[in-house]
Amino acid sequence: MSDPISNLLASGADQVAARVFAEVFTPDAPSPQPFREVRARLAALAGATERRRFLTTSAMAEPAYAGGLEVVLLWERALLAARISSGDQGLFIVVLRDGEAARASGDAYTAALSKLLESRRS
Repeated sequence: MSDPISNLLASGADQVAARVFAEVFTPDAPSPQPFREVRARLAALAGATERRRFLTTSAMAEPAYAGGLEVVLLWERALLAARISSGDQGLFIVVLRDGEAARASGDAYTAALSKLLESRRS
């Protein structure tokens, strides 16, 4: 069964990852950001409603959770951002040097997309 988030990622995961990066990590946004911000932005882009649950295996099976992890893995491959765990506070995403350069570029979407596409070629 398909869902709006899977459909969105299938239509262009790099473009989606760049858009979510630009929306989550605006120039004035703090780093790290809670992973729930990535999930929420992804769900909003897909026009999906995100079901909020405590972290359980069923919550991890939610399309927004899986899709959010896919987006973050793309960021990690491009050295834009990385996951960090904060014990019982959950998963956070920290911007890396290339991510800082992208968000300070004036066009974070284009800069992030360039890094994402470049990482696919290498």
